[in-house]
Amino acid sequence: MRDQATGIRDRGELFSWIPDPWPLMHDLELIFRAAHRRLRPRTPVPEIKVEFFPFAGLNHTARLHESRLIIRLSDIFTDAPSEVCYSLALILLAKLYRKKIDSVYHRRYRIFILSDEIQERARIARNGRCRIMRATTSLGRHCDLNVLFDRLNEQYFGGSIDKPRLSWSAKKSRYVLGRYDATHQTIFISRVFDTTNVPLYVVEYVMFHEMLHVKHQSRVHDSRVIAHTPEFKIEERGFSHYREAKVWLKRI
Repeated sequence: MRDQATGIRDRGELFSWIPDPWPLMHDLELIFRAAHRRLRPRTPVPEIKVEFFPFAGLNHTARLHESRLIIRLSDIFTDAPSEVCYSLALILLAKLYRKKIDSVYHRRYRIFILSDEIQERARIARNGRCRIMRATTSLGRHCDLNVLFDRLNEQYFGGSIDKPRLSWSAKKSRYVLGRYDATHQTIFISRVFDTTNVPLYVVEYVMFHEMLHVKHQSRVHDSRVIAHTPEFKIEERGFSHYREAKVWLKRI
């Protein structure tokens, strides 16, 4: 539902796990003060303000502003256990102050965020909040992504891959050559490849790689997300021009 006065959708409609955050703030400030003392025992603890923010996912920020430490935590964390919040506090402040911390804190944080419940909350937040990357068109000046997808799907997957949305990127990115957006079920291919100067097998390889992401879901192993699983890598090497494409892409 939307508030008739503001037009803003009631957060309880999508984010029912979020309690009233205010009773938690005092405890969180104490946790961040303790983390600060651990990392910088000889430095006075600044004024600390902690707030929850409706990020589109599991994002958190920490910044110093006029001797005040301002912490923004994803509201997905409103009911996180205190030991996880302490680990997160150490991670954020260690990054801010360029300190090293024991890997046990990173591991504890990852185990929590990779749990099924938290991943589902993150998925809901992304669907409800994130800005949708603008899809343009699958038809480029020199290459039609629909034709490319259909040919590769038949050749390598026996037509078994359900076609997501296909789009050239808005800009000619040389850093993100291809991307599968699972949230919005869209494959984006950089416009840098939509030219006769790029061999067809290179564009095919980039599309093939993203199609493998559609087929092979990421896996959690040892509290880490593995996008390129062993099965993914084995199948990727089955691309007919695998070596040539990898060599060519090093030129970008």
